[in-house]
Amino acid sequence: MDLIRIALWRSLATLGRGKVLWEMFWPLLAAGVVWIVALALAWEPLTAWLAGWFETPPEGAQAGMLAMAGFFALKVLLVLSVLPLMYVTLLVIVGIWVMPRVVSQVGREEYADLERHQGGSFIHSLWNTLGASGLFLLGFLVSMIFWWIPGAALVLPWLLTAWLNKRTFTYDCLMEHADAEELRALQAREGGTFFWLGAIGAALAYVPLLNLFAPALTGLLFVHAGLEALRRLRLERGAWMVETDLPKGKP
Repeated sequence: MDLIRIALWRSLATLGRGKVLWEMFWPLLAAGVVWIVALALAWEPLTAWLAGWFETPPEGAQAGMLAMAGFFALKVLLVLSVLPLMYVTLLVIVGIWVMPRVVSQVGREEYADLERHQGGSFIHSLWNTLGASGLFLLGFLVSMIFWWIPGAALVLPWLLTAWLNKRTFTYDCLMEHADAEELRALQAREGGTFFWLGAIGAALAYVPLLNLFAPALTGLLFVHAGLEALRRLRLERGAWMVETDLPKGKP
């Protein structure tokens, strides 16, 4: 929990200095343009396809009302399906283009003592992000089966988004500074902390206005938590090496 508190306060300080504010906005603009255009182009053929399910006029007024309600429900479901797709689009943009710049800037200004060991790679980051996004979308579709359970429509997407944030941002925030062994060690050691950071980021998706910047804000939280965790790991290992190098018989 100490890392989470540090990440929150340092992220607020970073945003207060205004040096990464543009990185909060431009992914939203890019994803918004992509999905507004996509929805505008696909809306008519998709609604026509849905209407085809109700081509045969049902008998009776009650059946007709049920058919209209079903058609309306499917249209609402179509609109709702865009929300996870837009979140994934934002996350991919943030993970691939924004995170390297934020890690570089924040690392240079606030974690200059950390050497960069380049334990990760862009290809691995891309594969990790796309693979996790695909699993998230599949999980989101499966979770809709359980949305009839009270609260499930809120809790299940939140948990899935928390997992997605953890899976993608943990690697992205550390791959430039940590070596491969440090990456594995921190993923195992701080897995619970990173999940709760992902959960905080997922909760932001439910807050009006903040939800528009949730992936970028979450990425910043992970940068501070990840680099601070790496700093502590290296300090601990440095202290351990000093202790083991002491001559026998000396304190």
